[in-house]
Amino acid sequence: MLLLVVDALPPATFDLGMPGWAPTLELTAHVRAKPAPGPLRVRHVTRNVAHGMFEEDCEVWDSDDRLVAQSRQLALLPRKGGRTL
Repeated sequence: MLLLVVDALPPATFDLGMPGWAPTLELTAHVRAKPAPGPLRVRHVTRNVAHGMFEEDCEVWDSDDRLVAQSRQLALLPRKGGRTL
């Protein structure tokens, strides 16, 4: 399930007013530990949007405040109307 969490969230560009499908060009994911029982906390951000692409970082923390999974994804920006560049 951790791999699903780091890849299946809506693109971080939704928060920037750019909804739509954002095809992945590259994805690296690391599962670091088995999560402790309880809720997970997810941080999902982008720091770089340029040249029709963006990088997206995802971190998953367990109820013991341990980093249990993380990913970095390079994707194409969604275009208006849901089409890609």
